[in-house]
Amino acid sequence: LKLSTHHTLNTLTLSHNDWECNSLRALFKNVARPAVHDADQHCKIDYHLEHDLCCKESDKPYLNRLLQYIAMTSVEEKQRKNEPCSATDAINSAQSLYHYITQQGVVSLQGNEQLEAEVNELRAEVQQLTNEQIQQEQLLQGLHAEIDTNLRRFRLSKDELARPSENLNNVFTHLKKRHAFKLRETQARRTEADAKQKETEHLEQENIALERQLDNKNTM
Repeated sequence: LKLSTHHTLNTLTLSHNDWECNSLRALFKNVARPAVHDADQHCKIDYHLEHDLCCKESDKPYLNRLLQYIAMTSVEEKQRKNEPCSATDAINSAQSLYHYITQQGVVSLQGNEQLEAEVNELRAEVQQLTNEQIQQEQLLQGLHAEIDTNLRRFRLSKDELARPSENLNNVFTHLKKRHAFKLRETQARRTEADAKQKETEHLEQENIALERQLDNKNTM
């Protein structure tokens, strides 16, 4: 905040803002305290009162606010609010903020070493998020291909309008039914084998009895 020598500031409203403490201290070097007629009463978590105004200590205020914004638009937050979520939301948010900062002009970046350093770090964060997104998309494509392979393997029809997870559930349902059928078939064969075993044992006992009768007749 800069004022010419021919102008004075009578009233300044500063409360209920997201102040970074270093910026607030720099402001009060140029503004007399009587010009500020308002004050904060209660501060949010991680904020404290300074010059009767809430502020937050931060070495990288721009990047920290970006991370807060990403957290607000994260998958968990959107699920909690029952909002639709996208894997690219965080990356788009980071890229939008990065482009906004860089488009403000090269002079403003060059005049603020801290902001320039944070923009460079933001660029690295965006690149890392982009690389992670590419890896996740490649993994997802591999899983989709594996689902299609199993559909063909078990000769199941693919619903082109359904989500891949629904087609995967069809594969699981088919495997459960096939397993249950084989289990019933195995149990039936086991029951049949047990019956034949009992029949064989019964015939063996009858054969032994007949042999004894024959032996008795021969000895008479």
